Amino acid sequence: MMITSATAFADYFASVRRRTLTYARAVPPDQLDWAPRESEFSCGDILRHLIAAEAMFVGVAATGIWRYQGHTAHDDDTLAGLLARLEQGHAEALTTLRALPDAALQEQRPSLDGPSLRAWRWLMALAEHEIHHRSQLAMYLTLLGVTPPHIFGLGVEDVIARATG
Repeated sequence: MMITSATAFADYFASVRRRTLTYARAVPPDQLDWAPRESEFSCGDILRHLIAAEAMFVGVAATGIWRYQGHTAHDDDTLAGLLARLEQGHAEALTTLRALPDAALQEQRPSLDGPSLRAWRWLMALAEHEIHHRSQLAMYLTLLGVTPPHIFGLGVEDVIARATG
């Protein structure tokens, strides 16, 4: 698949982020620092990483410049604050994408460790990256004893019952 419209991708990625936010909102506020092991991301680290990664991937697709602002925790981090930062950063990313000329999607953008790729491929990486960490967050919720939200409103049990009933 090749992305040929920056605006169409922005609309698609907005839907990806909406689904990610349902998982982020399910994190118990008192478990923001929880991680399955000491060496793993915490729930809060995942959210901070998503904020930084979206800005990074959109930045490289739009300008060819790599910048990762980091995902370091701050003493005043709260779930509400991180959710607000996720939404603010996402709004900024969508504004950048919607202003990007479609022709720019075909331009080469540098890699950090290999050959350059067309800008649209970095946007595909953004989507895959987001979905990877959303799945990670779903597993964290399960390990915390929280039933993760259904991604499209129906669980597999509901689909089976309706499709075979």
